[in-house]
Amino acid sequence: MDFSVVVPYESLFWSGLLVTLEVTGAALVLAFALGAVIAVLKVLPCRPLRAVLDFYTSIFRGVPLIVLLFIAYFATPQLTGYKISMFTASVLTLGLNGSATVSETLRGGIEGVDRGQYDAARALGLSYTTMMARIIIPQALRSVVPALMNEVITVLKSSSLVATIGLMDMMRAAQSVQALTYRAFEPFLVVAVVYYLIVMALVAVGKRLERRLRES
Repeated sequence: MDFSVVVPYESLFWSGLLVTLEVTGAALVLAFALGAVIAVLKVLPCRPLRAVLDFYTSIFRGVPLIVLLFIAYFATPQLTGYKISMFTASVLTLGLNGSATVSETLRGGIEGVDRGQYDAARALGLSYTTMMARIIIPQALRSVVPALMNEVITVLKSSSLVATIGLMDMMRAAQSVQALTYRAFEPFLVVAVVYYLIVMALVAVGKRLERRLRES
């Protein structure tokens, strides 16, 4: 092993890391925002609406993420005539895919809240929105934080797939260094270590958040 061969391409790895974090951050915002809305709608007593949302969730459960990414980036121009950017296609694919998992996780947490909480909120005259925002969802979050943190990690690691459409993330940076130096182990090991450190940091944050919620 000779890691000196990757030193001249340090800036390429840093720019790839920045792209990875940007894609992951934007996708997580979309996933959690849309997932929360879907979860709240799924617990409404409306079977047709729930059937539509279940179908939406089943699409992202049943189709591989890389296939969805290729459809978003390569098929969208064919259908609409609009050239979607690699960044937009990546964020939309990861975000929509993540929203399906987040919605199911939050739905399970919401339905796990004791029914007495709902009755007490109605007895106090609280609206459905206020009840969900101030009473039900805060309690549901306490039980689903570990699962949500796992989804954050999953989105981060899944972001490496965007290299397949040419977006210059960390994985694509490693592939470029491999092509320039004809060495594969060193650049891919660097990327593996960076991913590992980020994931371990997220795990630590998740444990601390879980502990604070348990103590609150």
